[in-house]
Amino acid sequence: MNTLHRIAALVDACLLPSCRTERLPEWIRLGLDRGMPGVVVRASTPDASRRITAALHERLPDGLTGRPGRTRSPRGRNGNDSGSRASGSSAAAELVALGANLHLGVRPALRADETRVFVTDLQAHGVAAALGPFTGEGPLRPFAEGAAAGVRAITAGRTPVPGGEGLPATLSSRAVTGVLRGDLGYGGVVVSDTLDAPSIVNGWGVPGAAVLAWIAGVDLVQLGPACGAGVHEAIHTAAARAVGDGDLPPARLEEAAERVARLRRWASEPRMPAAPVPAPVPAPVPARTSVIPR
Repeated sequence: MNTLHRIAALVDACLLPSCRTERLPEWIRLGLDRGMPGVVVRASTPDASRRITAALHERLPDGLTGRPGRTRSPRGRNGNDSGSRASGSSAAAELVALGANLHLGVRPALRADETRVFVTDLQAHGVAAALGPFTGEGPLRPFAEGAAAGVRAITAGRTPVPGGEGLPATLSSRAVTGVLRGDLGYGGVVVSDTLDAPSIVNGWGVPGAAVLAWIAGVDLVQLGPACGAGVHEAIHTAAARAVGDGDLPPARLEEAAERVARLRRWASEPRMPAAPVPAPVPAPVPARTSVIPR
Protein backbone atom coordinates (compact mmCIF):
# COMPACT_ATOMS: atom_id res chain seq x y z
CA MET A 1 0.00 0.00 0.00
CA ASN A 2 1.53 3.34 -1.00
CA THR A 3 1.72 6.29 1.37
CA LEU A 4 -1.33 8.15 0.01
CA HIS A 5 -3.53 5.06 0.23
CA ARG A 6 -2.21 4.37 3.73
CA ILE A 7 -3.07 7.90 4.90
CA ALA A 8 -6.53 7.66 3.31
CA ALA A 9 -7.20 4.38 5.15
CA LEU A 10 -6.04 5.88 8.46
CA VAL A 11 -8.24 8.95 7.99
CA ASP A 12 -11.33 6.81 7.40
CA ALA A 13 -10.46 4.67 10.43
CA CYS A 14 -10.58 7.83 12.57
CA LEU A 15 -13.90 9.29 11.32
CA LEU A 16 -17.36 8.69 12.82
CA PRO A 17 -20.12 10.08 10.56
CA SER A 18 -23.72 10.77 11.62
CA CYS A 19 -26.87 9.41 9.99
CA ARG A 20 -30.45 10.54 10.62
CA THR A 21 -32.14 8.96 7.60
CA GLU A 22 -33.34 5.38 7.56
CA ARG A 23 -30.93 4.48 4.77
CA LEU A 24 -27.18 4.85 4.97
CA PRO A 25 -26.02 7.45 2.41
CA GLU A 26 -23.79 6.05 -0.34
CA TRP A 27 -20.70 7.93 0.88
CA ILE A 28 -21.08 6.39 4.34
CA ARG A 29 -21.57 2.90 2.88
CA LEU A 30 -18.38 3.32 0.84
CA GLY A 31 -16.59 4.76 3.87
CA LEU A 32 -17.55 1.72 5.97
CA ASP A 33 -16.12 -0.52 3.27
CA ARG A 34 -12.90 1.51 3.39
CA GLY A 35 -12.44 1.40 7.15
CA MET A 36 -14.83 3.78 8.90
CA PRO A 37 -15.54 2.20 12.31
CA GLY A 38 -19.30 2.89 12.47
CA VAL A 39 -21.90 5.65 12.62
CA VAL A 40 -23.71 7.89 15.07
CA VAL A 41 -27.43 7.20 14.79
CA ARG A 42 -29.47 10.41 15.01
CA ALA A 43 -32.89 9.13 13.92
CA SER A 44 -35.92 10.63 15.62
CA THR A 45 -37.79 7.40 16.38
CA PRO A 46 -36.77 4.03 17.86
CA ASP A 47 -37.95 2.16 14.76
CA ALA A 48 -35.86 4.36 12.48
CA SER A 49 -32.87 3.91 14.79
CA ARG A 50 -33.19 0.16 14.64
CA ARG A 51 -33.41 0.25 10.83
CA ILE A 52 -30.22 2.31 10.57
CA THR A 53 -28.48 -0.01 13.01
CA ALA A 54 -29.59 -3.07 11.03
CA ALA A 55 -28.25 -1.51 7.82
CA LEU A 56 -24.94 -0.74 9.53
CA HIS A 57 -24.51 -4.22 10.96
CA GLU A 58 -25.41 -5.79 7.64
CA ARG A 59 -22.49 -3.88 6.17
CA LEU A 60 -20.21 -3.96 9.22
CA PRO A 61 -21.24 -6.56 11.83
CA ASP A 62 -18.78 -5.30 14.45
CA GLY A 63 -19.32 -1.59 13.78
CA LEU A 64 -19.61 1.10 16.44
CA THR A 65 -23.18 2.34 16.78
CA GLY A 66 -23.18 5.61 18.67
CA ARG A 67 -26.15 7.41 20.14
CA PRO A 68 -26.09 11.05 21.26
CA GLY A 69 -27.33 11.84 24.75
CA ARG A 70 -30.95 10.73 24.55
CA THR A 71 -30.81 8.46 27.56
CA ARG A 72 -30.51 9.99 31.01
CA SER A 73 -26.99 10.15 32.39
CA PRO A 74 -25.91 10.56 36.03
CA ARG A 75 -26.78 14.25 36.12
CA GLY A 76 -30.47 13.66 35.77
CA ARG A 77 -33.29 14.45 33.39
CA ASN A 78 -32.60 18.18 33.11
CA GLY A 79 -28.81 18.00 32.87
CA ASN A 80 -28.26 19.23 36.42
CA ASP A 81 -27.21 17.43 39.54
CA SER A 82 -30.69 16.94 40.91
CA GLY A 83 -33.87 15.14 40.08
CA SER A 84 -34.46 11.68 38.70
CA ARG A 85 -31.38 9.71 37.71
CA ALA A 86 -31.01 6.68 35.51
CA SER A 87 -28.62 3.93 36.49
CA GLY A 88 -25.94 2.82 34.09
CA SER A 89 -27.72 -0.53 33.81
CA SER A 90 -31.03 1.00 32.76
CA ALA A 91 -29.30 3.32 30.28
CA ALA A 92 -27.49 0.32 28.81
CA ALA A 93 -30.77 -1.60 28.46
CA GLU A 94 -32.34 1.32 26.59
CA LEU A 95 -29.37 1.64 24.24
CA VAL A 96 -28.98 -2.09 23.61
CA ALA A 97 -32.68 -2.23 22.67
CA LEU A 98 -31.87 0.33 19.94
CA GLY A 99 -28.83 -1.64 18.79
CA ALA A 100 -26.32 0.90 20.14
CA ASN A 101 -22.98 0.10 21.77
CA LEU A 102 -21.60 3.62 22.32
CA HIS A 103 -23.27 6.21 24.59
CA LEU A 104 -22.08 9.64 23.40
CA GLY A 105 -24.01 11.60 26.00
CA VAL A 106 -22.61 10.58 29.41
CA ARG A 107 -22.43 13.81 31.40
CA PRO A 108 -20.04 14.18 34.35
CA ALA A 109 -21.78 14.14 37.72
CA LEU A 110 -20.95 16.61 40.47
CA ARG A 111 -21.42 14.20 43.35
CA ALA A 112 -18.40 12.17 44.32
CA ASP A 113 -18.26 8.64 42.90
CA GLU A 114 -21.46 9.03 40.84
CA THR A 115 -19.65 9.17 37.50
CA ARG A 116 -17.59 6.08 38.35
CA VAL A 117 -20.68 4.06 39.30
CA PHE A 118 -22.63 5.06 36.19
CA VAL A 119 -19.73 4.36 33.81
CA THR A 120 -18.98 1.02 35.45
CA ASP A 121 -22.62 -0.15 35.30
CA LEU A 122 -23.08 1.02 31.70
CA GLN A 123 -19.94 -0.66 30.42
CA ALA A 124 -20.60 -3.88 32.33
CA HIS A 125 -23.49 -4.41 29.89
CA GLY A 126 -21.38 -3.86 26.78
CA VAL A 127 -22.14 -0.19 26.07
CA ALA A 128 -19.05 2.00 25.86
CA ALA A 129 -19.32 5.34 27.66
CA ALA A 130 -18.12 8.58 26.07
CA LEU A 131 -17.87 10.99 28.99
CA GLY A 132 -18.04 14.70 28.25
CA PRO A 133 -17.81 17.36 27.21
CA PHE A 134 -14.26 17.77 28.47
CA THR A 135 -13.26 21.42 28.40
CA GLY A 136 -9.83 21.37 30.04
CA GLU A 137 -11.08 23.46 32.96
CA GLY A 138 -13.68 23.35 35.71
CA PRO A 139 -14.17 20.27 37.88
CA LEU A 140 -11.80 17.59 36.66
CA ARG A 141 -12.67 15.04 39.36
CA PRO A 142 -15.49 13.35 37.36
CA PHE A 143 -13.08 12.80 34.45
CA ALA A 144 -10.43 11.43 36.81
CA GLU A 145 -13.12 9.12 38.23
CA GLY A 146 -14.12 8.02 34.74
CA ALA A 147 -10.51 7.39 33.72
CA ALA A 148 -9.93 5.33 36.87
CA ALA A 149 -13.11 3.33 36.12
CA GLY A 150 -11.83 2.47 32.63
CA VAL A 151 -14.15 4.74 30.65
CA ARG A 152 -13.73 3.77 27.01
CA ALA A 153 -14.02 7.28 25.53
CA ILE A 154 -14.02 10.95 26.52
CA THR A 155 -15.53 13.65 24.31
CA ALA A 156 -13.57 16.90 23.96
CA GLY A 157 -15.99 19.83 23.83
CA ARG A 158 -16.26 23.06 21.86
CA THR A 159 -15.70 25.45 24.77
CA PRO A 160 -12.64 27.69 24.25
CA VAL A 161 -9.76 26.73 26.53
CA PRO A 162 -8.50 29.54 28.82
CA GLY A 163 -5.06 30.54 27.62
CA GLY A 164 -5.49 28.33 24.58
CA GLU A 165 -5.50 31.14 21.97
CA GLY A 166 -9.25 30.87 21.52
CA LEU A 167 -9.15 27.23 20.48
CA PRO A 168 -12.01 24.99 21.59
CA ALA A 169 -10.97 22.00 23.68
CA THR A 170 -11.54 19.58 20.81
CA LEU A 171 -8.83 21.38 18.79
CA SER A 172 -6.50 22.17 21.68
CA SER A 173 -3.38 20.12 22.40
CA ARG A 174 -3.20 21.92 25.73
CA ALA A 175 -6.58 20.46 26.75
CA VAL A 176 -6.31 17.01 25.14
CA THR A 177 -2.62 16.14 25.34
CA GLY A 178 -1.66 18.37 28.25
CA VAL A 179 -4.52 18.07 30.72
CA LEU A 180 -6.48 14.95 29.71
CA ARG A 181 -3.59 12.72 28.66
CA GLY A 182 -0.90 14.27 30.83
CA ASP A 183 -2.42 15.51 34.08
CA LEU A 184 -5.22 12.92 34.29
CA GLY A 185 -3.28 10.07 32.69
CA TYR A 186 -6.14 9.07 30.40
CA GLY A 187 -5.18 6.50 27.76
CA GLY A 188 -8.48 5.68 26.02
CA VAL A 189 -10.17 7.11 22.95
CA VAL A 190 -10.70 10.86 22.74
CA VAL A 191 -13.69 11.75 20.56
CA SER A 192 -14.18 15.19 19.05
CA ASP A 193 -17.42 17.06 19.46
CA THR A 194 -19.36 17.32 16.19
CA LEU A 195 -17.50 19.58 13.80
CA ASP A 196 -20.44 21.03 11.86
CA ALA A 197 -21.32 23.58 14.56
CA PRO A 198 -21.24 27.22 13.32
CA SER A 199 -18.43 28.13 15.73
CA ILE A 200 -16.22 25.45 14.17
CA VAL A 201 -17.30 25.93 10.54
CA ASN A 202 -16.85 29.70 10.68
CA GLY A 203 -13.51 29.50 12.45
CA TRP A 204 -11.66 26.65 10.77
CA GLY A 205 -13.99 24.79 8.42
CA VAL A 206 -14.71 21.13 9.02
CA PRO A 207 -11.67 19.76 7.10
CA GLY A 208 -9.27 22.13 8.85
CA ALA A 209 -10.84 21.40 12.23
CA ALA A 210 -10.54 17.64 11.68
CA VAL A 211 -6.81 17.99 11.01
CA LEU A 212 -6.31 20.26 14.04
CA ALA A 213 -8.22 17.78 16.21
CA TRP A 214 -5.93 14.91 15.21
CA ILE A 215 -2.86 17.08 15.77
CA ALA A 216 -4.21 18.02 19.23
CA GLY A 217 -4.50 14.35 20.22
CA VAL A 218 -8.11 13.51 19.35
CA ASP A 219 -8.51 9.98 18.00
CA LEU A 220 -12.04 9.79 16.59
CA VAL A 221 -13.42 12.81 14.73
CA GLN A 222 -17.20 12.97 14.96
CA LEU A 223 -18.95 14.38 11.88
CA GLY A 224 -22.37 15.90 12.41
CA PRO A 225 -25.39 15.27 10.18
CA ALA A 226 -24.67 18.37 8.07
CA CYS A 227 -21.46 16.76 6.79
CA GLY A 228 -21.74 14.89 3.51
CA ALA A 229 -19.66 13.37 0.73
CA GLY A 230 -18.03 16.70 -0.19
CA VAL A 231 -16.85 17.31 3.38
CA HIS A 232 -15.57 13.75 3.61
CA GLU A 233 -13.52 14.24 0.45
CA ALA A 234 -12.20 17.60 1.66
CA ILE A 235 -11.05 16.04 4.96
CA HIS A 236 -8.99 13.51 3.01
CA THR A 237 -7.43 16.31 0.96
CA ALA A 238 -6.66 18.41 4.05
CA ALA A 239 -5.17 15.46 5.93
CA ALA A 240 -2.95 14.45 3.01
CA ARG A 241 -1.72 18.04 2.73
CA ALA A 242 -1.02 18.25 6.48
CA VAL A 243 0.93 14.98 6.37
CA GLY A 244 2.91 16.20 3.35
CA ASP A 245 3.70 19.50 5.10
CA GLY A 246 4.84 17.71 8.24
CA ASP A 247 2.09 19.15 10.44
CA LEU A 248 0.30 15.83 10.97
CA PRO A 249 2.71 12.94 11.51
CA PRO A 250 1.45 9.61 10.15
CA ALA A 251 2.35 8.09 13.52
CA ARG A 252 -0.31 10.30 15.15
CA LEU A 253 -2.98 8.88 12.82
CA GLU A 254 -1.70 5.35 13.40
CA GLU A 255 -1.95 5.83 17.17
CA ALA A 256 -5.48 7.20 16.83
CA ALA A 257 -6.57 4.38 14.52
CA GLU A 258 -5.24 1.75 16.92
CA ARG A 259 -7.14 3.25 19.86
CA VAL A 260 -10.35 3.33 17.81
CA ALA A 261 -9.78 -0.29 16.73
CA ARG A 262 -9.42 -1.31 20.40
CA LEU A 263 -12.69 0.44 21.23
CA ARG A 264 -14.42 -1.31 18.34
CA ARG A 265 -13.09 -4.71 19.45
CA TRP A 266 -14.25 -4.07 23.00
CA ALA A 267 -17.73 -3.03 21.86
CA SER A 268 -18.13 -6.14 19.71
CA GLU A 269 -17.25 -8.59 22.48
CA PRO A 270 -20.24 -10.59 23.71
CA ARG A 271 -21.28 -9.81 27.26
CA MET A 272 -23.15 -12.09 29.61
CA PRO A 273 -26.51 -10.60 30.60
CA ALA A 274 -26.88 -9.62 34.22
CA ALA A 275 -27.97 -12.58 36.29
CA PRO A 276 -31.59 -12.28 37.40
CA VAL A 277 -32.19 -11.88 41.10
CA PRO A 278 -33.61 -15.17 42.36
CA ALA A 279 -37.09 -14.99 43.79
CA PRO A 280 -37.23 -15.70 47.51
CA VAL A 281 -38.18 -19.26 48.31
CA PRO A 282 -41.25 -19.30 50.54
CA ALA A 283 -40.87 -21.06 53.83
CA PRO A 284 -42.63 -24.42 53.93
CA VAL A 285 -46.04 -24.36 55.52
CA PRO A 286 -46.18 -26.92 58.30
CA ALA A 287 -48.71 -29.66 57.65
CA ARG A 288 -51.75 -29.60 59.85
CA THR A 289 -52.24 -32.62 62.05
CA SER A 290 -55.58 -33.49 63.41
CA VAL A 291 -55.86 -34.82 66.91
CA ILE A 292 -58.59 -37.38 67.40
CA PRO A 293 -59.87 -37.26 70.96
CA ARG A 294 -60.15 -40.53 72.75
